[in-house]
Amino acid sequence: MSLLTQISNKIQYSISQWASDPEADAYAKEQAKQQQHDAEALDRINKTKSESDSNFKSKEEADAEAKSLAERSEFKPQRATSNIAAGIIKGFMQFILTLIVLYGGHLAANEAIGYKIPFRLLSFVYGCLFFFIEIPKMLIRRYAYQIKPAYYTYLPLSTYEPNGDLEILFLGGFCYKEDATSQMARAAVETLYKTAFEKSQIKTE
Repeated sequence: MSLLTQISNKIQYSISQWASDPEADAYAKEQAKQQQHDAEALDRINKTKSESDSNFKSKEEADAEAKSLAERSEFKPQRATSNIAAGIIKGFMQFILTLIVLYGGHLAANEAIGYKIPFRLLSFVYGCLFFFIEIPKMLIRRYAYQIKPAYYTYLPLSTYEPNGDLEILFLGGFCYKEDATSQMARAAVETLYKTAFEKSQIKTE
């Protein structure tokens, strides 16, 4: 065996002896355990910190909500006055809108005075739904063509004459007196129906 081979074998033996040193193995295992322990400790610290931050935020949110509720519950004359004024304005606007809607129905029902009662009721509903058509139409006819709108009562349904204040109070808005205009309107409608009926009879023959 050559000298070079002997030296090589000794070096390999020394390295093998060092690598298999029990103390070195124990030290490596201890270091690995220490690293694992440190990682677990760091993870616990991070979780604890996260929970603390979450609890702190929840406390802040609860305090803010309680403060907001206390402010809303606290009586403030300025805020109360503002709310009352807003409620009055809103109620007044709704009242005005209701009057305008009913006025549109009133115009349509009076314009249909020549028709039967069911048609007048339908005209009233139509006028309420399309008041934005009926009211401008009346204004154009009144001021552009000088045609006064028909007015008999609020909703002309009957020619009955109420007797006494109580009947006038409850029925006055639905009872009207016929005049020459209403009679002419009814005659015109009857003529229209009669003409349409005669035309239908001619077509059937």
